[in-house]
Amino acid sequence: MGNIKVRGKMQRVAVINQNRVLARAVRYSTVKQNELVSYASQSSHIPESQLRACTLAIREAIAYFVLNGHHVDLGKFGYLGIRSKQKAANDAEQVRSDLVKRVTIGYTPSVEIKNAIASIRIDTEI
Repeated sequence: MGNIKVRGKMQRVAVINQNRVLARAVRYSTVKQNELVSYASQSSHIPESQLRACTLAIREAIAYFVLNGHHVDLGKFGYLGIRSKQKAANDAEQVRSDLVKRVTIGYTPSVEIKNAIASIRIDTEI
């Protein structure tokens, strides 16, 4: 089970034009890819050099498939895929590539991750 700490921060709320204390999750440091590979290597007893090569190959494969229109199933973590915003056309003959306004990468969490997030313990940090 996870544990998140929240802390209050004074902030202006534009809708009501008043200052209020809002709870914000405490953001910890970003775990670098080297640290992640090192941790995984130690816990799996796979040499770090092998794990690093595998990680690079998996990243390249994910990028290749996602950038070519596929959704990639990341197992218990969910799915990555292309999402787009586009203008509507009146009929199929009017569909053109310039109707696409924006293309982004979308993430959809798995049910397992959604359930894990729902069970995270939240503590107040003072």
